[in-house]
Amino acid sequence: MNTPKPAAVSLVVPSTFRWRGWPALALSLAAFATGCGTGEESNLAVRAKALETRPRSCQDIKNGWLEAPDGDYTLYVSGDASAPWTVYCHGMAGTPTEFLTLARTEAGANSSRYNAGGASPGTTVRTAFTRLRIHPLTLKVNTADQTFATSTGSLRHSPDTVTSMSYGVAMSCNRTLAQANIDLRDTPFAVPRGQLVPWAGGTAGSGAVYSEQDQVVSLLGGGYCGFVGIAGIVNPYNQNGGLLQLQYRLGDRPMSCQDIKTAQPAAQDGDYTLFVNRDPLKPWTAYCHGMAGTPAEYLTLVRTGDGFNSSQYTAGGNSPGGDVRTTYARIRINPLTLRTDTADQTFATSTGSLLHGNQQPVNAMPYASAMGCSTVGLANIDLRGTPFALISGQLSRGGVSSESSSVSFSDNNQVANLRGYGGCGWVAPVGSFNPFNQNGVSLLLAYATPQ
Repeated sequence: MNTPKPAAVSLVVPSTFRWRGWPALALSLAAFATGCGTGEESNLAVRAKALETRPRSCQDIKNGWLEAPDGDYTLYVSGDASAPWTVYCHGMAGTPTEFLTLARTEAGANSSRYNAGGASPGTTVRTAFTRLRIHPLTLKVNTADQTFATSTGSLRHSPDTVTSMSYGVAMSCNRTLAQANIDLRDTPFAVPRGQLVPWAGGTAGSGAVYSEQDQVVSLLGGGYCGFVGIAGIVNPYNQNGGLLQLQYRLGDRPMSCQDIKTAQPAAQDGDYTLFVNRDPLKPWTAYCHGMAGTPAEYLTLVRTGDGFNSSQYTAGGNSPGGDVRTTYARIRINPLTLRTDTADQTFATSTGSLLHGNQQPVNAMPYASAMGCSTVGLANIDLRGTPFALISGQLSRGGVSSESSSVSFSDNNQVANLRGYGGCGWVAPVGSFNPFNQNGVSLLLAYATPQ
């Protein structure tokens, strides 16, 4: 860790502010500005206000404070307030770059090694890292960057002279096993498994052993010639490195798809396990959609087709045309409130078309809505196969002459059958009016027993 210069202590994030984060720096600047009583006061106040956001990169910091020097600052993964981390911003006078400072730098920690001997004569090459070049948006480490690394030894890997090693590599060419180490303890990051594998002429016993909740990886690699390192990298010495994906450790119980994205910025759309209120006894499977932008959570419905999880407006009477039926494969759900957006039809299909009151075109129906105009509309909600159930009292009848409309519950409130009738009448979530197309009202679910 660099020792702050006296003249810059109040402007660089000093150790007293490191754990309170970037907002603490903004407050310290503001306090300093109000106490200066000089012409510098207004400039510092402007800086303080510019820094009241949650920066994601060193460039964000520089944008808020053009004169910011190299040093430690707090960034936020994906701008998420729950995901701060301490970065060392380097080259702030030009193009800033981000480095993760490694707390464990004792002998053997965070070092790579190439054992000399055999087909590689010379002296063993060892490179020890104190900081890692990391991309703050993807959390990928450039293992070839040795800006903050020191190396000893020199050997010949024909025809190359080797004087340094990439991060996360254990190599030999004398049929022995070299040892290397990754240690991210005292940082909020871990190493996702599967990236570090034996390559080339590896010997038996080569591999990567994970510990300390995947924050520590012990590498044992070698052969004639062989190594353990990032999959796909050839001759990982000198500046021949690759990209090692890290993962932000929010904990083992993500609550939302944003939590997933924060931990794994490169995560793709797909199924993930979330936990209601981070309760280990309340897991559920969410389909995370739009992970490349703003993630959204969907609950996949097990029962689909043949009238399951469908809403229908039956044509006839004052609404001529063909029956409109919308069938849902997934429903949009807020993972914090468990409210479903019944109007979201991202994962729904619709058939039919009619004119409501012989005027308004209808070609889709919100989830949990049954409607008819002197006809009977039918709808079904079926949450079996998920850990959720309906809460009584949320579905009601509405419209003209809808007294014959009804709703019945079964299977511990995981199933509801809706019958909408009137002139025109419906059954839908309380507060609904003309629940067709995208006129939907949210429906609250309750966590039940996992099925």
